[in-house]
Amino acid sequence: MTDASSTLLYLSGEDVAAVTPPMSAVVDAVEEAFRLRGLGRTEMPAKPSLHFGSSAFSQTMAAYVGGVEALGVKWICLVPENRDRGLPLAHAVMVLSDTATGRPLALMEAGLITALRTGASVAVAARHLARADSGALGFLGCGVQARAALEALATVLPTPARVRCYDVQPAARAEFAGAAFALAADLQIETCDRPADVVAGAAVVVSAITMGEAAPPLGAGLLEPGALAVALDYDAAWTSAAIAECDLFVCDDVPQLLATRAAGPRLAGIPEQVHGDLAELAAGVKPGRRRDDERIFCMNLGVAIEDVVTAKLVYEHAVAAGVGRLLPL
Repeated sequence: MTDASSTLLYLSGEDVAAVTPPMSAVVDAVEEAFRLRGLGRTEMPAKPSLHFGSSAFSQTMAAYVGGVEALGVKWICLVPENRDRGLPLAHAVMVLSDTATGRPLALMEAGLITALRTGASVAVAARHLARADSGALGFLGCGVQARAALEALATVLPTPARVRCYDVQPAARAEFAGAAFALAADLQIETCDRPADVVAGAAVVVSAITMGEAAPPLGAGLLEPGALAVALDYDAAWTSAAIAECDLFVCDDVPQLLATRAAGPRLAGIPEQVHGDLAELAAGVKPGRRRDDERIFCMNLGVAIEDVVTAKLVYEHAVAAGVGRLLPL
């Protein structure tokens, strides 16, 4: 008989989907991770990137979150050309370890985990930075991250009256519209013909487009007073002038932001003054929205503390449900 200490739990993508926690639980777990980071109870080095092919790259994302005892590392590869191959843009795996012994607990496919935690980070930003009456949403890019962000926003904001969306792929727009309709059947859903159209009247605008060499499609003068923009695509969607005209510039993690800018080639045009990050907001170290008419820009690069707490939540659900396969170490 195999001893439990000499095995790890393998969770396929299908397994992860079968034990997916409620989005509200993921949002709370991710906010707690940011709060603990704001209190100095995490370790998270800047994620290194390896570039290969014409525009593909990989990242290694490791973190320890004290208090909830989450420790792990994610390996993710992003290949923009996969869109034309009918393959996922990103492939990722996650290793979760026991903080008492260092033993590997689980190896899991991390595509859904990445989507869940990314969507949750948008909800955390909205909790602190969006107006309480945010009733209209705009989405540029309608892939899995945008759909997760929509689901997460629905857990922290009043039910939106209208959602506008745009994607270069008509099929993605249709799938996103279907996901929005599933959240609220009386929701007014508009698929737009131009990127700029998603911003009109929106209290929260989420951008999640593929990062490439094309000029950002959203310029200055589009984001309305009182609106919040959350960028999940670095500086790919918004011009430097558009970001600069906002009253506050916030990010998910200041050290990660500065390390990414220093490494280049992205983020060269972001503002020098950063109001704070989600860790400081969640811990109460920095204030969030101060006035209803503030334009606020939040750049969420994606950080490892989100991955490890989400992976631990999935692991706990899998163990409770008896899902997954034990592999010998």
